[in-house]
Amino acid sequence: MTVGLVRSRGTTMAGGFLALALVLSGCSGSDDESSDSPPSEAPTSEAAEADAVAGEEAEVEIAEAFEDPDMGDSLEIISAVRDFPSEEHADLIADGGEVVLVQVKVAPGEEYGGRISTGNFEISWDDGADFWNDKTRMVTEEMAAADRPELEDVARRDGGETTGWVAFLVDEKADTYLLNYTRDGAKVIGSDETVDEFTHEVEIPAP
Repeated sequence: MTVGLVRSRGTTMAGGFLALALVLSGCSGSDDESSDSPPSEAPTSEAAEADAVAGEEAEVEIAEAFEDPDMGDSLEIISAVRDFPSEEHADLIADGGEVVLVQVKVAPGEEYGGRISTGNFEISWDDGADFWNDKTRMVTEEMAAADRPELEDVARRDGGETTGWVAFLVDEKADTYLLNYTRDGAKVIGSDETVDEFTHEVEIPAP
């Protein structure tokens, strides 16, 4: 995909009759019947969800830095949180999925405009055959409550350095994942200059 690019400026009654007939005839019910224990109840869905939510999270270090040579952006994948507990997505976890958070540091280049956002990141749980978009917006409140704020959009013209978290809802939990960062190709507005697409993959290790 190619986009335009500008340079920067700086989740019962019948039972009652039967009992009365037994009393009038001098009959009584069986002792065995009265002493029977009630059948054990199956765990409720709420209990199952609670078990799913109570999974122990684990943060794994990654510490892999890379640079987009054309845009001058520097990024670092600092760490990942595996088995992030989520009430909102308890069904996903109970079905064998996982909520994964990835901590990212971004220092954008200053020559061009545009921005870097959570949408630049995707995850694969099938060894790279397919990649799925981030779902950060669906986990922001729980992330904030856990003192793991989301990665805010980073405008290149603002410069500086930003650190935050990107969230993924994984349908099929795997030992390791592939994280893919993609910056689309672009044409510099007002010139014949083009900038090629840039991608970089990082492995998210097992806890």
